Amino acid sequence: MKRPVTITISHALGREAARARLQGGVDRIRSRLGDFRMQLVEEDWQGDTLHFGVAALGQTVNGKLEVEDALVRLEVMLPWMLAIFAEKLRLGVEKQGQILLEHKPAKA
Repeated sequence: MKRPVTITISHALGREAARARLQGGVDRIRSRLGDFRMQLVEEDWQGDTLHFGVAALGQTVNGKLEVEDALVRLEVMLPWMLAIFAEKLRLGVEKQGQILLEHKPAKA
């Protein structure tokens, strides 16, 4: 049985700037996944939505990330074998997402 995991991260960047940050941060995310023996196996941007696949422990998890004006919503269905990591995943994604989407005022 699969376990749904939905993560929302608010931001103050606006839709376009948030999408640009996320698109630019995919390489950083890819290298961080390696720390957890995971691999990004699919990455397909369709407008403001990223459809992705991550492989871990012989399983592939598919999900989508939707960029909205003031928040980013990530949805994945974890196979039962990986569902035990759901809370750790949620905390890690929230932390990294907040760092990536942090509003940084322009320097004068």
